[in-house]
Amino acid sequence: MTENNNSLYLIDGNAYIHRAYHAISPLSNSRGQPTHAVYGFLNILRRVIKEKSPGYLAVAFDAKGPTFRHKIYKNYKAKRPPMPEELACQLPYIRNIIQGYNIPILEQEGLEADDLLASVSRHFSAKGEPIVIISGDKDLLQLIDNNTIIWEPMKNLVIDELVIKEQYQVKPEQLIDIFALMGDSADNIPGVPGVGRKTAIKLICQFSSMDLLYENINEMKESKLKEKLIGHREQALLSRDLIRLVTDADLPENKEDYRCRPPDQEALAGIYKELEFDSYFKETAGSSPIETDTFQLITSTEELKELVNQLTKPEILAIDTETSSLDALKAELIGISLALFREQATAGPQQAWYIPVGHRTGDRALCPGQIPRDQALSELRQVLTDPEVIKIGHNIKFDYKVLHQHGVKLQGPLFDTMIASYLLEPSRRSHKLDDLVTAHLNLSLTSFQEVTRGDKREEAFIFTDLLEARNYACEDVAATLALWQYFKPRLKKAELEDLFVNLETPMIPILAAMEETGIKVDPEILTELSKEFDIQIKKLQKKIYALAGEEFNINSPKQLGRILFDVLRLPYGRKTKTGYSTDIRVLQKLAAYHELPAEILSYRTLSKLKSTYVDKLYPLINPGTGRIHCSFNQAVTATGRLSSSNPNLQNLPVRGEDGQRIREAFIAENGYTFLAADYSQIDLRVLAHYCQDEALLEAFRQGRDIHNQTAAEIFRVNAALITPSMRRVAKSINFGIVYGMSPYGLSEQLGLSRKEAETFINRYFSVYPGIKRFMEEIIEQARSRGYVTTLLKRRRSLPEINSSNRNKREFAERTALNTPIQGTAADIIKLAALTTNQSLKEKALTARMLLQIHDELIFEVPEEELDETGNLIKEKMESVIRLAIPLQTNLSSGYNLASLK
Repeated sequence: MTENNNSLYLIDGNAYIHRAYHAISPLSNSRGQPTHAVYGFLNILRRVIKEKSPGYLAVAFDAKGPTFRHKIYKNYKAKRPPMPEELACQLPYIRNIIQGYNIPILEQEGLEADDLLASVSRHFSAKGEPIVIISGDKDLLQLIDNNTIIWEPMKNLVIDELVIKEQYQVKPEQLIDIFALMGDSADNIPGVPGVGRKTAIKLICQFSSMDLLYENINEMKESKLKEKLIGHREQALLSRDLIRLVTDADLPENKEDYRCRPPDQEALAGIYKELEFDSYFKETAGSSPIETDTFQLITSTEELKELVNQLTKPEILAIDTETSSLDALKAELIGISLALFREQATAGPQQAWYIPVGHRTGDRALCPGQIPRDQALSELRQVLTDPEVIKIGHNIKFDYKVLHQHGVKLQGPLFDTMIASYLLEPSRRSHKLDDLVTAHLNLSLTSFQEVTRGDKREEAFIFTDLLEARNYACEDVAATLALWQYFKPRLKKAELEDLFVNLETPMIPILAAMEETGIKVDPEILTELSKEFDIQIKKLQKKIYALAGEEFNINSPKQLGRILFDVLRLPYGRKTKTGYSTDIRVLQKLAAYHELPAEILSYRTLSKLKSTYVDKLYPLINPGTGRIHCSFNQAVTATGRLSSSNPNLQNLPVRGEDGQRIREAFIAENGYTFLAADYSQIDLRVLAHYCQDEALLEAFRQGRDIHNQTAAEIFRVNAALITPSMRRVAKSINFGIVYGMSPYGLSEQLGLSRKEAETFINRYFSVYPGIKRFMEEIIEQARSRGYVTTLLKRRRSLPEINSSNRNKREFAERTALNTPIQGTAADIIKLAALTTNQSLKEKALTARMLLQIHDELIFEVPEEELDETGNLIKEKMESVIRLAIPLQTNLSSGYNLASLK
């Protein structure tokens, strides 16, 4: 059969919904609505439409409730767990999308999707119509005939009669007997015990059908197989009845009822917007392009001087740079776009200007009609460095660094619409400019791929036509101003304006400076470590092979599981869909029984250190500076904490000798030393401020060891008798309980019994009743408001706090407990960065802030200024905010990161 536009395509809806749900990592929109099953199914549907351009199409679903199969066999599908709530809540969206595409949905009470697909395909195949069933379900293979094929898009497999013959050596209509003999554990279809695929195929190839098999069963030689076949004859026949598909369901028999019709774009756009499928919304909503009539190209010094005169004392100046690279430290400035915004300006097209300075022809000669770069920057310097002019951009930190590398330091408040979006919707997946203007303003921007005509070179923008570059660049600044108009009142309404103006945006130049400064790395240490780790890893491999008694792929969980549980027969074997679980918790338990699991853990740790850090850090060293320059991200974590990337220096290993040796590679510049200022137990101090528990407050006021005090109370012994293991238990509870740690979680973490863990937690709350009260109050507040805030009013929405689904509700409750504590700590460390940076400038001290890691700031300080700088930083960090108990800062110094204790 040949596919064409006249083919009728039939999608097995349930199969792809479940497959998408399990195959795709959990996704949700900013309101907490799960979306991954919808996303996965939608991708399959769009692929069918795009690749096949079907003239006729339908989607089949299982009906709710029992089917006729349950009536003939009550245990049918009995082993299947109920549909997860996270999947069930996505089904309405999937149905709405199908209806938005104007695709018929096939569903009938008492029948499954397979029966409906069988009925439609058999009806139209009998008329000679071409049918394409889209599914990966083997039960549907029995429907293949001269006019019917199956396409599995996820594997891009086409199955026809020839394929069936190759794989099963039978005709499609004989498959039902093979499947009946085999049974199906997923659907709890019994089959004949001990008969697998090979045996079933052999029997049907020999006897042609199950009926003839049993008619001639006496001709078989005596064997266990014969006994099983005879003993389970009724079971085999029942299995065939369960597998046999209904072919006479009451469904539309006119092919025109399945004809593809134009989709309802408005309906689809509404769904995509709600689910925050931004790229799909963009292409569906019919968003309007930004008007370009008021965009101007500045090509002469006279025009630029006239522009600068117009920019005198603007309230807000939007700015965006076009460059040859996404690495600001090596990027060549290609052009600058500007747009002017005044609060009293009337609505209308936004005037914007583009100043090209580095566009080139194909032979890399400078294009005519441009102002020399240095001259353009000289003319613009006055307005760009005016401290009274607000500069606004989208990810303006990049533009700040690019201009700084070219000798211009942006001055004045730096507003960022990416950060505004992040504060309003911290859980939003994308804060990209084009996604935001489409979602919020129904505007579309020219993409980089469009303006560069698909040129995949990083420097592609250099070769862009000037007029096209003008429109592209001016669109960005015009869109940024439009977004700012949209976000500003919303920031004020959500009481986030102060956080935006006085904390987040002042961090931009500080983070830019930290990225530009970077941190020095000794490449020789990394090279030597790589060699040493490689030798150690090879030694571990040999030892592991010796303990296992054979060589195998240590990195394969499947092969490792076979060694641990099939060969060595160790306990705790827990099978997953892909084999035995060999995660760290399993290996830690197994280490008590055999030496091999402990060696596997050592191997994994060392391999990760080598691949993730040692080998990846070396190529990131800037050859010009000898330093690594990571990026600090303000708009990633939902709690407000900074993250770092390329590389992630916040996750540098701390524990173990090998981890410390990696930290030794990070060294201070000659004549300098590192100074680390670390807030002591800031989470617990913030908790004490929130809960006002007298015992907790008094412990901090008296300077007592809070973990020792807790240990003494929960173990009911004198504080002088506390052992390190007791203190470890108390520390885990102190830091874990407010984040929703359960008795089960504590028992797993510390190897306690559930009863012991529950006893310790109950005693903890009896000692600190204020913490229990705070936890109850904050959850109740979250339920009534739908969000929680930090002390500085950072907000986090909790749409699932009242969910009927227990797992989702409990996760939201843990988040409600976590956010005020961790979020406030994140805000405090940012305040500390701002305050110390300003104080260092005022005192004319030359310390450079390099890193912010969790609750710690790390500086590079001239040796002769160490004491004065340390005293100043400690004083400022401890006074950035007034809590019910004082903040405490610990200082340490050294010539590499490993020496900072």
